[in-house]
Amino acid sequence: MLSIPLGLPEFKVIKQELLSYGYAIHVEKTETQERCPHCGFATSSVHDRRTRKVRDLAIFHQPVYLFVKVKRYRCWNCSQVFSASLESISPNQHYTNRFCEYLYELCEGSTIQEVSRKHRIPYTTLERIYYSIASKKAKERQTAIEASSQEGMVLSLDEIAVKKGHQYETVLMDARAGSVMGMHADRQCDSAINLLSQNVLSKERSKR
Repeated sequence: MLSIPLGLPEFKVIKQELLSYGYAIHVEKTETQERCPHCGFATSSVHDRRTRKVRDLAIFHQPVYLFVKVKRYRCWNCSQVFSASLESISPNQHYTNRFCEYLYELCEGSTIQEVSRKHRIPYTTLERIYYSIASKKAKERQTAIEASSQEGMVLSLDEIAVKKGHQYETVLMDARAGSVMGMHADRQCDSAINLLSQNVLSKERSKR
């Protein structure tokens, strides 16, 4: 049988088979040591192994299923048992992350029902995958917009006379947007510091 490159660097291929339902590729993670998620200590003590069947991107128009031999480790420090982490497969997921992205792109150009029928994936499963990725992408876009907006902001401090005579207020503006961000009832140095703290620095802290 022709050896097929998998394109997932975290795995080494143990065996490949062409079966009636598609390609079956048996893989194992190349790393032999894991860091305990409970206490942070690294361990290579294998408690046992379990196999996960996970669907991946098709090859030569044939469905591909990965049989992932997942090691479970016992931590030397805290004695907790935990499974090896996988970059390309999310916990409790029956599809690789890249296959989920592929399904999402198909749904963008078609319908969930049509993609579900064509790829023989339960409608509710595909619906969950689609909206999970859509939500993630929406958050990423919002973060990018906020970052771009913050980077593009040009601040302007000025003073204006609110009444004839000598009654002034300090004004903080976004000069690029032409909008007032805040005002303070005098033109002292402390007023400028307060305006910057309340309207710029506090927002930066809240993002962190």
